[in-house]
Amino acid sequence: MFKIVEFSHFLITEFYQKNKEKYLTFIDATCGKGNDTLFLAETLNHNGTVVAYDIQEEAIDITKRLLLKNHFKNCIFHLSSHEKILEENFDLIIYNLGYLPGSDKTITTTANSTLNSIKLVLSKISNKEDYLIIIVLYPGHENGLIESQIIDDFCYHLPSNFYLVSKYQNYNRLNAPYIITISKNKKSLVNHSKLMIN
Repeated sequence: MFKIVEFSHFLITEFYQKNKEKYLTFIDATCGKGNDTLFLAETLNHNGTVVAYDIQEEAIDITKRLLLKNHFKNCIFHLSSHEKILEENFDLIIYNLGYLPGSDKTITTTANSTLNSIKLVLSKISNKEDYLIIIVLYPGHENGLIESQIIDDFCYHLPSNFYLVSKYQNYNRLNAPYIITISKNKKSLVNHSKLMIN
């Protein structure tokens, strides 16, 4: 079976296959060492746009070099928190939370910033015909546990008439990473722009 990050890539591929006739924009909300950003670029195969965010200049530099090495130029970079997503029109966003591998483990995503970002993304994306939000959570470290509990609770209480929320986890591994996805409930006929995300 897939490891959790591999499964997130499987979900990205499935979304792309359903929507590949469109011009797509994918966002990596936490680019880290660029592995997800590169996968997004490879999936779009030079069509569409990839946008990468990170608060650490080191992460942005590593990701830029990785994409240039693989000859991808259709990527926009923002040295900024994912709380400040600028794009108004995008189709998929992935949050691979936690800290930059091999770097300072005290610099990590936090529950508040991630929650604020998800609320912002929902306000921007929910009117689209089809979209996917992927959140990879890491409860195995202290900040990650707090973050996962808060994000888990928020997503669980999203109204089911607007959103389809799913959770994917290794059932028999305590505090293992897991994924939450948010997508559109296709049965909803209500204008999402009127929905307030508290």
